[in-house]
Amino acid sequence: MIEITAEQTERVNAVLGGLQNAPNKVFHNVINRALSTVRSQSGKLVAATYQIKQSEIKRNSNMRLKRATTGDLAGQIEFAGTVIPLMKFKVSPKEPRRKTVSVSVLRESGGKRLESAYVADLGRYGVGVFERLTSRRATSQQLFGPSVAHMMENENVLEQMEGSAQETVDKRIEHEISRILNGYGG
Repeated sequence: MIEITAEQTERVNAVLGGLQNAPNKVFHNVINRALSTVRSQSGKLVAATYQIKQSEIKRNSNMRLKRATTGDLAGQIEFAGTVIPLMKFKVSPKEPRRKTVSVSVLRESGGKRLESAYVADLGRYGVGVFERLTSRRATSQQLFGPSVAHMMENENVLEQMEGSAQETVDKRIEHEISRILNGYGG
């Protein structure tokens, strides 16, 4: 959660209190800029924590942004999406072979061997990591990693994202005050 401190609010009101609706304009611009920072940094932060490419994160995510307005200073960003095939993470081997499959989803943790899994091209699914449910040949299911929404909830990712958004808020307040005093954005 991003916070605007009491000191920041007092500063804006002291400098711009005489101008009609100016404090709300400052805060709505600041909040929207912080949301833009979160949107642009999210893929980088997830890719730094998980063994997945940014392009896969963008392809498999659904991001909804509710921007702040001068009448409603609440802004919000939501991430959603489906689970991502395990093949999109760090998997060894990458092609169908008769080898034990090793998978690494998080960058910090070492790989994990999946004894009953195999890499195969099963037609409609494409190349993926599969696991047999029974001894029968036709009972395989594809294995999946976390969704983008789950990856965003990672403690490390969330902490870094909040930190960069708060940094943006702290920097932008003075900038927005200057803009309004100089006749821009007002």
